[in-house]
Amino acid sequence: MKRIDTKSRYNKAICLKDELDSFMKHIGLDEKLQDLKILEVWEECVGSVIAKNSIPVELRKSKLMVSVENPVWRYELASRKEEIISRLNVILDRKNKKGIIKDIVFI
Repeated sequence: MKRIDTKSRYNKAICLKDELDSFMKHIGLDEKLQDLKILEVWEECVGSVIAKNSIPVELRKSKLMVSVENPVWRYELASRKEEIISRLNVILDRKNKKGIIKDIVFI
C-alpha cells in the first residue's frame, strides 16, 4: 500500500473535504461511494415507475449493470439508454462533467 506523505503537510491549512476524498481514494472506497450515490439518485433520474421495475446492481469500469423486471422493461430502458446515461452523469458529477458512466447494460 502506498504511504501518505505527512511531512509535507505540517503547518499547512488544508481542505478537509479534499483530504477525505484523497484518503477514500487511497484506501479504495471512492468507487464504492459512487455505487451508493447511483442507488440514491436512480429514482430521481428515471422516475418512480421505472425505478420500481429496475435497480442498479453494479458499476464496473464505467459500465452500469441494471437489473430489470422483465424483457418489456429491458426494451424500454434500452431505448432510453443515452438519456439515462446523460442524466446520471449530470446528477452524479455536477462539478467536472467527466462522465462517470459510459455505458449501461440491462440484465
